Amino acid sequence: MGGPSLSRRLGGPEPIEVIVAEILARVEVSRLSLRSVMEEYFKQRPRLKQARGLARAYATGVLRTYRIVDELADRVLGLDPEVLPPFERNLLRALLYEARFRDVRGERILAIGARYGFKEMDRAALRRVRELDVKELVRGLSRVARMAVEYSQPDWVVEYLVKLLGLRDARRLLEAFNREPITWIRVNTARIGVERLESRLRRRGVIVERDEHLPFMLKVVRSEVSISRIPEYRRGLFYIQDKGSALAAYLLGGGGMVVDITAAPGGKASLLHQLWSTEVIALEIKRRRTMVMKELLNRLRAWKVYTVTADSRLAPLRGRFSKVLVDPDCSSLGRLGHSPEIRLWIKPSVISKHAFEQRALLRVAYDLLERGGELVYSTCTLTLEENEENIAWALESLGMELLEARPRVGLPGFLGLREAQRLYPHLHATTGFFIAKLRKE
Repeated sequence: MGGPSLSRRLGGPEPIEVIVAEILARVEVSRLSLRSVMEEYFKQRPRLKQARGLARAYATGVLRTYRIVDELADRVLGLDPEVLPPFERNLLRALLYEARFRDVRGERILAIGARYGFKEMDRAALRRVRELDVKELVRGLSRVARMAVEYSQPDWVVEYLVKLLGLRDARRLLEAFNREPITWIRVNTARIGVERLESRLRRRGVIVERDEHLPFMLKVVRSEVSISRIPEYRRGLFYIQDKGSALAAYLLGGGGMVVDITAAPGGKASLLHQLWSTEVIALEIKRRRTMVMKELLNRLRAWKVYTVTADSRLAPLRGRFSKVLVDPDCSSLGRLGHSPEIRLWIKPSVISKHAFEQRALLRVAYDLLERGGELVYSTCTLTLEENEENIAWALESLGMELLEARPRVGLPGFLGLREAQRLYPHLHATTGFFIAKLRKE
């Protein structure tokens, strides 16, 4: 191919569309978070670091619209993205996302498409991509299938949410998943007062609101800077933590030694230490995650949180404890807005797999508790199987008691378990969260 290289003709060392496609292909194949893949990608390519913010915005945009652009690829270009290799599939998505949702010159899109062999992409096709109404795109599909395309979610997720919440609330939740999630800041009150941090943040261009339920939590209303890059963050004066996550730790409360049996990244354990100077044994199965947790604990100066790399299911601790925190791995349906990449691989089979593992951890937590001891069980998912059904099992099989916990932030749990709390993005400005507090009788 003669003439200037594609990179030179399009500007920059590498087209942003190619960068995004490479990142999303890695995300799909590795099933790692977009954040961690981007971190590694730009660490290996320091010359591209200026593109990081733009790449993040583009990748998130593609993920929030991938079902629409896949339908456009099929209807307009006659291409099925699912049969393409990961890089080509995600490059096609990036190009069609630009054509449909961004004000990008057609010449640029066509040049990149031609370079990577998408001969079906021409001016007429681009015009059709831009003009085709979404209602026409989903005509003839079932209601669930239409919603799945419109909100770019797997069909089974939409079907599950409609059955769980009803059509109206499911729509509101799906809409919230496609909006930029609220960022919450947890003030490290062991080191700085809330008012003083508010003032410092204001000078940095970060406007916050105090939370009505948790006095140490601030909601970011507007920010002119990346809050994870300002000095106050690096010095450990605050931590970026979802309100639902902070609430789970707060409801456990202080008093006695706590065991956090699934502790990484350390947010809940460090909050227990911050509020009540609680000693916490923080268990984490993966050494790499333990190291990351140690870095956080050092930054926050949570000196009484003791990290242990161990599999909680193998009962690595002896003795009995007054409090246990259980926040196990889950299907993460509550994070479909915060981590839209989950949409690319989440399957219904993971629900039963996680539910089985979660019950094993609940059994371990029960055995670690002294009589009269309390545990908090929390997840960032919305399924009955991983939430209320697990709690019902603990009540019946382990003889535990479900407690009413204050403050009451979320909606009551399902299956008659009204003492449990459910938090939703569209109602509570948090990730989707489930929290239940239990006592060993």
